[in-house]
Amino acid sequence: MRQNSSVTIREYVLKDEETIVSKTDLQGNITYVNETFIRVSGFTEAELLGAPQNIVRHPDMPREAFADFWHTLKQGRAWTGMVKNRCKNGDYYWVVANAAPYLENGKVVGYTSIRVKPTRAQTDTAERAYRDIASGSGALEIHEGVAIPRTRWHLARYVRGLSLSSQLNLVFGGVALQCCLGLAASIMGKT
Repeated sequence: MRQNSSVTIREYVLKDEETIVSKTDLQGNITYVNETFIRVSGFTEAELLGAPQNIVRHPDMPREAFADFWHTLKQGRAWTGMVKNRCKNGDYYWVVANAAPYLENGKVVGYTSIRVKPTRAQTDTAERAYRDIASGSGALEIHEGVAIPRTRWHLARYVRGLSLSSQLNLVFGGVALQCCLGLAASIMGKT
């Protein structure tokens, strides 16, 4: 994982009308940036094009967020989450990042990302969650861009990964098991 360790404590707050747009190839190398991305990040277009998207990765971002990001995109799904990015001069800026695969002739050829200004409440919540994840407490994990309690999610994540027919089999199998257990309990009670 890229470590962009030269950072300051100065935050650049996006303006309401600022939208950062970029495209990458399948490996995450930048193929397009808009003017806002260039201006906010402080990198030139020449420095950004061909560079890995993580050129703006801030060291406060937990690696789990990007593992979830890539896992979600490679499953063909869109990802939306809070991201703290690093400017070339070390300053930082928060964005609500929306990324999705883009297709040409029905085939995924890269990823598009559109980033906008978050609310202060979104930023504060993300800072707390990312600090918790970075601490290694294990209380939170990131799923499709959202920090959620780890304890409630494991079974749901497992079930969600199953095909619809497997999910239905699991539900009906659970109902059948409960009926069998109820029947066995009533039989055992009568002997």
